Amino acid sequence: MKLRRSLWLGVFEFFLFFLIGFPLAVQVAELFFHIRKPIIEYFQIVTLFLAIVFFTVFYIIRYSGMLKKYEVFEKKQKFIIKKLKEEKDNIEKSYFDSIQLNKEMTNIVKRLIETERDLREKNEWLKNFFELSTRIISLSTVENIVATVGEYSLGSLQFFRMSVYHDGDDRTFRILGQFGQKDAHEHLLLNRAKEDTNIAYKIENKNIVKIAIPVVSEEKCEGICFYGIKCKSTLSEDIEYYISLCNFITIAIKNAIYYSNLKKQKSEIEDLYEKSTYMNEKLRETVEELNKSKAELEKKNKEIEKFFYETILCLSKAIEYKDVYTKGHCERVQNIALKIADELSLSQEEKDVLKVACLLHDIGKIGVKEDILNKRGSLEAHEYVEIQKHPLIGYNILKDLDFTERIKKVVLQHHERVDGRGYPFGLKDKEIDLLAKIVAVADAYDAMTSDRPYRKAFDKETALSEMKRCAGSQFDTTIVEKLLNLAQKGLVMFL
Repeated sequence: MKLRRSLWLGVFEFFLFFLIGFPLAVQVAELFFHIRKPIIEYFQIVTLFLAIVFFTVFYIIRYSGMLKKYEVFEKKQKFIIKKLKEEKDNIEKSYFDSIQLNKEMTNIVKRLIETERDLREKNEWLKNFFELSTRIISLSTVENIVATVGEYSLGSLQFFRMSVYHDGDDRTFRILGQFGQKDAHEHLLLNRAKEDTNIAYKIENKNIVKIAIPVVSEEKCEGICFYGIKCKSTLSEDIEYYISLCNFITIAIKNAIYYSNLKKQKSEIEDLYEKSTYMNEKLRETVEELNKSKAELEKKNKEIEKFFYETILCLSKAIEYKDVYTKGHCERVQNIALKIADELSLSQEEKDVLKVACLLHDIGKIGVKEDILNKRGSLEAHEYVEIQKHPLIGYNILKDLDFTERIKKVVLQHHERVDGRGYPFGLKDKEIDLLAKIVAVADAYDAMTSDRPYRKAFDKETALSEMKRCAGSQFDTTIVEKLLNLAQKGLVMFL
């Protein structure tokens, strides 16, 4: 493309020089050879006109090419200027960033220097803390701990006052150990720590800290330790270190107090053990004697229980001898009642009460005339009233004896009915003792299946039908059901 354009420009230049050079050559010929012809003049004019045209076209083409080059160059210049401006901005930004980074690095270096200084200081604190803790951790008395703290210097930190107060036998605080002169704010901080059971402290003159730490056990203040400290810094971080150090000393003092108390208790226990050894020997001899007495007493109790039961059995037989038709009745009632008690899962204590109550339930018949008890025909109204008195007579016979109240209650209530139509008081269902209800069922069942002066014994079916009929009115339904279950199993007499 560039080659073609160069060829065209060359052709234009050739014609341009030709058109300019030809009129000049004619002018020179006229001057030297004096030749003048009209055609030549016309040719010169045409040549000049063409030269002007060619010259104009040539320079237009030339100028347009240069203009395009200039525009391209100008675009390049603008692009380069833009790039240079961007580079300048980036350089300025990087410069400002580097300045900021330099400031930050300077601050970091300062902080590192401060941190290093703090670490050195904390390392010194820890070193002092370790040295002091090593010294006091093995001490077992408050006096030795206080003396060690007073003598020890922790670099820039120094204790000028320390006092240990603890609860005495009279419930008032007493001093267990101290050094230095008593401080004016000591009682103020001690009272504050005692009331709140929290650490209390006060800063004075930017180089003195006073701290009171309570000795707490089971949320109760048992004592207080006061510390007066001279130091070079009272920043919050430094105060925390001082409190931690004093807290450690307080723990060591608390342990020393507990150790002293344990030692004292150990001594008391040893004395008590020596005394108790002698007492134990005496006690052992006493126990051996008591065991022998106990064995003899148990033997006597069994003999008494046997005698008691045999006495009651004799009483029941005495009743039966008075009423010849009820021979063996009390023992049969007892047998039936105890089987019902097993079905109801009663306790052994209740069974023991039931066992005696069954033998004594008719003891009141001693007070009833024999002709009424043994009458062959039906009883008259007044005779039936006499019969109904026997539960109350039996209770009155037993009330002054050393029987349990429940035995007396069963004897009194064994003819009560659950519908309230029984005697002697007409008690209803829940008002009647459970054992009395059991005796009532066993008593009625044995009476129905035994010969009486006024009738013959019922057969099995009749007795069971009668018990079912009277369940819920005369007798307790549950107890009757237990009796019927025993009858089906063949565990009740005559079934």
